[in-house]
Amino acid sequence: MKKIKFHARRGAACLVLAAAALFFCGMYEGDQVLVETVYTVKAGDTLWSIGEKHLPLNTGGRRYLPEFIQGIEELNPWIREQGYTIHPGDKVRVNYWVKKAEDGQHGRH
Repeated sequence: MKKIKFHARRGAACLVLAAAALFFCGMYEGDQVLVETVYTVKAGDTLWSIGEKHLPLNTGGRRYLPEFIQGIEELNPWIREQGYTIHPGDKVRVNYWVKKAEDGQHGRH
């Protein structure tokens, strides 16, 4: 019985420490607003270049370019159906997180 209590306490302590580590390491960036926009593909655009254009707008948390591009693909399933090719004039939905300002408005977009 003592062993079970010890392991339960140790497990709870580990969960608390893990949550604190995530919080203090920047995983929680405060209140955020999800912004969605539609981008019209131009000649020479790729998913990578579209991601590079929009990723700097993501001020609400840390995201990396491959993850961001995967999000674009998930928002636009037709891209997969077309064999990951896009053409000038295509409309691509893009979303990103923006830190919520103190006054309730959100930052740049």
